[in-house]
Amino acid sequence: MNRLITIVAAVAALGVWNVHADEAIAYTVVEGDSIQTIAGTYEVTVEDILVSNGLAVEDLEVGMVVYIPPEHAKGYFNPDSGDYTVVTGDDLYAIAERFGTTVEAIVEANELESNEAEVGEVIYIPD
Repeated sequence: MNRLITIVAAVAALGVWNVHADEAIAYTVVEGDSIQTIAGTYEVTVEDILVSNGLAVEDLEVGMVVYIPPEHAKGYFNPDSGDYTVVTGDDLYAIAERFGTTVEAIVEANELESNEAEVGEVIYIPD
């Protein structure tokens, strides 16, 4: 039994370690979750979750899907408009990875002149 618990703990630790990939994670809130426990599980801040999901308050509802940002690309995303506000540390590659698109698609959709994004710039994330 102890061996099973150790294996499960190791697998869980690897799962959390893999969170730091350059992909956002869609997490569905379950009974008993709080934004603090979710943030702790994925080793991000509560603010990262709030900003990435366009939330003004920390209240979550069961069944709600929140996006856990990767290590990079933690700017504000408005899912209704598809707009993303670039923050310090962002680059188009990380943003593209987060949203499952390409740098080229972002550059084209926003008629950018280079592969660089400025802090505070609002860019559209194409499907």
